[in-house]
Amino acid sequence: MPGLPIHLQAFKPELLRDQGDSLGARLRRRRRELGLQMKEAAERLGTDPKTLMWWERDERLPFVRAYPAIVDLLGYEPWTEPTNLAEALLAERRRRGLSVERAAEETGVDPGTWLRWERGEWKPTSVTLSALDEFLGMSAKERFPADVR
Repeated sequence: MPGLPIHLQAFKPELLRDQGDSLGARLRRRRRELGLQMKEAAERLGTDPKTLMWWERDERLPFVRAYPAIVDLLGYEPWTEPTNLAEALLAERRRRGLSVERAAEETGVDPGTWLRWERGEWKPTSVTLSALDEFLGMSAKERFPADVR
């Protein structure tokens, strides 16, 4: 009606992306908290601004080698506590920023075996268990007894 004061309010679309619990939303919120421009944050993460933009929009997943820098920027690990051996292997590989090939090399198995462990398709044997324990820094058999043969 004419003469009535109206106050309209809405979120800016880019602020809506800050909400939520996705990795992209967490990265964007943290970058803004630190007052970093996209270029500055990308340099800290060892990538380019366009790639960081894709990560923040959840259009692409970060490279595994970028996870150590992501953990450093966020100040915490952006994944939940592992509940099984497969999740623990993936979390440790991300923590270290290792490819499947490199993780397999460190444990003395082929990459296909590593992937099957990480997907939960295979259980490690007692022969490979000591290498996994060393990789994880804990006893896999004690922590995840159901996931070990």
